[in-house]
Amino acid sequence: MEQIITFDFMVKLVRHYWKVLLSLTLLGGLVATVVTLWVVKPQYQANVQILVNRKHSSAGTDLTGQQADVQMITTYKELITNSVVLKPARQDLMDEHGLRRSVNTLKQAVSVTSTANSQVFSIVVRDHNASASAVIANQIATTFKSQVKQIIKVNNVTIVAPAETPDAPVSPKKMINILLGLVMGLLLGLVYASVRILTNRRVQTLEFLTDDLQLTSLGLVNHQPVVATKADNLAAKQRPQTAAKPAIKRV
Repeated sequence: MEQIITFDFMVKLVRHYWKVLLSLTLLGGLVATVVTLWVVKPQYQANVQILVNRKHSSAGTDLTGQQADVQMITTYKELITNSVVLKPARQDLMDEHGLRRSVNTLKQAVSVTSTANSQVFSIVVRDHNASASAVIANQIATTFKSQVKQIIKVNNVTIVAPAETPDAPVSPKKMINILLGLVMGLLLGLVYASVRILTNRRVQTLEFLTDDLQLTSLGLVNHQPVVATKADNLAAKQRPQTAAKPAIKRV
């Protein structure tokens, strides 16, 4: 018996398994809420903006120099996320701020973003502590400012906007996670109910035999329950009850 998923099928599914759908939907939302609020650690994000200009020989090369500065941002990204900047920044964080972060942790927490045709780029730091994210971002920017003068001949590194302590975490997204949990629970309930219906081999209605299987209906046989009358009850009471004979075991 193959069944096609139609609108009537979905109505039947909801009508018969609405309790299962509701229970699994609420369960999915509950699990997502617990994981979001008590399992996943919140992440805070701090940004510091930096402007870097290289020294140009003449005014006629300003435009070419600006284009070169924009292209050099890729190099700056590699330096900032490399040990040449992160190692001294890590040491300064320990000595000056008492923050202990490994180099690998800083590599995973730091990213560099920029817009097209702009000499300004941003150092983005994510951390589970709000104040620490701002301190780390500012320290990495300061370390980059001192290191880039030695590695690349850059005469002007300006921190345009220092990082500030964020007020709210950027992840996890509470409402989105809870909605995803509700949707996943509902989908799980739909899959369960669909499997139950599609694997059900019992004939539920007469229309299935006549419409789907194209069988001819010869009639209906109704089941009539046996109704005991007063005369039957009186006769049963007056009937003598014989004692059960013990069984004889033959040897």
